[in-house]
Amino acid sequence: MLLERALSAPDYGAAVAGCNALEGVRADRCRVEVAALHGHDELAACALVEDPMWKDECVFQLAERLASRGEAGTAFELCSHTRFSRECSYHLLREVARGVLDRSPAEAAAALGPWRSVKGVGDASRLFWKAWFREGRAKGRRVSAEDCPEPECVDAARETLFESLRALHRADPAGFCARPPDAVEGWVWAGQAPEWSARWVADACARDASPSPRAIPPPP
Repeated sequence: MLLERALSAPDYGAAVAGCNALEGVRADRCRVEVAALHGHDELAACALVEDPMWKDECVFQLAERLASRGEAGTAFELCSHTRFSRECSYHLLREVARGVLDRSPAEAAAALGPWRSVKGVGDASRLFWKAWFREGRAKGRRVSAEDCPEPECVDAARETLFESLRALHRADPAGFCARPPDAVEGWVWAGQAPEWSARWVADACARDASPSPRAIPPPP
């Protein structure tokens, strides 16, 4: 009853006062919810939260809200205030990638633009392209590096292909080798399999193992 009363309060101050009438983690959960409900997008709102898990959740939700408004630098900086800053940063980039899954690689790269120079996330491009290919593949989009505008995009496409090859090979080595992926209807890559992927298949089937993609040099 007290939680419902706090959540239905007319303004943020009254809502926080209602949360303070609760005890323990229920009070902290309430503080996190009212901050989101009233759009109180300041780190000070999370300073009121005492439980470490709920404090992290408060900061994480705040970073999400700022990222959705394009405030990349501030959102990433907030991630550093949590105990899982790396996961927080990757999540934000994954959400950016999800927002442009139906775009061309060039258009996706444009969406990535504001995030490239964010302090503390030097591999933002790699994380973004990794998410863009994985999320796209999960929705049935073919994986192709043909139109990639930068090396990180090519590397992410390659990594996604190798992960797919490994998964298929582990699930059914005999079937995988009898009918290689480039002959499977609806396979994930566009056109003919790149030479380095074909070499992976040949090596895996010859040795009945799953070689590392790092063991096969990239195309020139």
